[in-house]
Amino acid sequence: MELARARRLIPDLIGADPVAVDEIARRCQLSLTAITAVLLELELAGRVETLAGNRVARHVDP
Repeated sequence: MELARARRLIPDLIGADPVAVDEIARRCQLSLTAITAVLLELELAGRVETLAGNRVARHVDP
């Protein structure tokens, strides 16, 4: 149930500008386990990229 909620919320919290994973956690009030799982799914799908400093950003094609 938490994972399904994370899948709905997290993509909308990630834009082209990098955002800290801690900020995502603060905004959606989900466990880091669920957040990390969804971020991994999004990264494997090519929708987000993980950046230095525990940040993520929406993948933008050049």
